[in-house]
Amino acid sequence: MKLKIVTPERVVVEEEVEAVYGKTIDGMMGILPHHVPVVTPLEIGVMSYLKEGQKKPLAVMGGLLSTDGKSVTVLCDAAELSTEIDAVRAQLAKDRAQAELHKLTDHHDVALAQQALARALVRLSLATGKASAR
Repeated sequence: MKLKIVTPERVVVEEEVEAVYGKTIDGMMGILPHHVPVVTPLEIGVMSYLKEGQKKPLAVMGGLLSTDGKSVTVLCDAAELSTEIDAVRAQLAKDRAQAELHKLTDHHDVALAQQALARALVRLSLATGKASAR
């Protein structure tokens, strides 16, 4: 089945794959060929796909997943392959977000800092090889 992951800046992945796994708002979801059609929102998290028996992880910063059983399309603001993530930069982003969370009181600002922390943690888990999507 064809997988296409698209951000406003680029096509991150466009490949024939055997399976796709991602974190939806209802929990983890696996998609195999001939899956029932579905459209679902994604959470910030690790997504992976299986190609030639090998698991390929990437960070997806929310978005929307759609499948018709023949193809899977993911539209998201940002997505990064594990090979594109800088572990040092991800750690610095995590530290900044945690420090910011400790000093904020406004609910909106806290929610934004929590999202920044979630993005940093996903990137860090991929960069350090501790990610799991499946």
